[in-house]
Amino acid sequence: MSKPAFVWNPAGADRDLAQVALDLKAGRFHEARALIAATRSDYELRAHRSLVLASVAAGLDVAEQWLADEPSNPDALLMYARTAVARALRAADSGDERAGDLAALAQRACLVCADADPADPTPWVGLLALARLGHAKVPGPEGVTSPGPWDLLGEARARDPLNREAHHRLLACFFPRYGGSADAMWEVARWVSLHSPADCALQVLPLTAYVEHYRELRDDPVRGPFADRQWTDQHALFTSMHVFDGWFRAVERDPLVPVADFSVLAHALYMGDRHWEAAKVFRAMGPYASTHPWSLFGDPAEQLTRARQRCRVRTP
Repeated sequence: MSKPAFVWNPAGADRDLAQVALDLKAGRFHEARALIAATRSDYELRAHRSLVLASVAAGLDVAEQWLADEPSNPDALLMYARTAVARALRAADSGDERAGDLAALAQRACLVCADADPADPTPWVGLLALARLGHAKVPGPEGVTSPGPWDLLGEARARDPLNREAHHRLLACFFPRYGGSADAMWEVARWVSLHSPADCALQVLPLTAYVEHYRELRDDPVRGPFADRQWTDQHALFTSMHVFDGWFRAVERDPLVPVADFSVLAHALYMGDRHWEAAKVFRAMGPYASTHPWSLFGDPAEQLTRARQRCRVRTP
């Protein structure tokens, strides 16, 4: 039997992004100019495309080359800032002793970028990404008891109220593995969901919190053996079906939806024994795949193949 031909690419079905990412890997940044420039009126797309390209550029010097060519171009400043943030987070997660210096450099780059283009929320998204490494905690909005980088979220929301990545970055600051707590994580996820339209990508945040809760439970000697049961809990099933009926129905044919969001929803439905709905999400994903959250359960290709087979969806 041939191996599944999943496309493990965060660009997903965004073919223009996938091609420019390949160009960056080859050291060519000129094609990125037009791609990023085209997102100036679409901040959701700007955040996603710059994030994917920064993950590629973090191991190269293409961001520095572009900035040297066009030091006042807001797109070049953005790509340099996003790349600096990616490097700082990687260094922190790997225990690199340079993490502090890289975080300070990334913070300065984001602030310079914010000054160059005051209307763009993306530099503030970058600062939110860095916030889990250290940021003053301020009180949250009414009804939220958990302090955190709410000031940075306020800056992002003032420019793009429903910015997907900004809210994901905020939630990450409350993950237990980053020094937060399960109670705070759930509180923030619920607040974002309640204050977002039913067909908005931010409805996925509570499912992301479920994934993080599983990460915390699985290594617990007492609760670990029962961790899978959370997906069939009444609230978890209600949440996944709410996301399916609201957000997924609105975007299932949109090629620019981040594949990670589809992946998290498909996983939650599959684990909750809602195989018919999970199959719909798998078909919308096509051959594109994300290792998250499948890698938490073993080899992601094996886990995803098994899930698709049980949902009667052909493996690419």
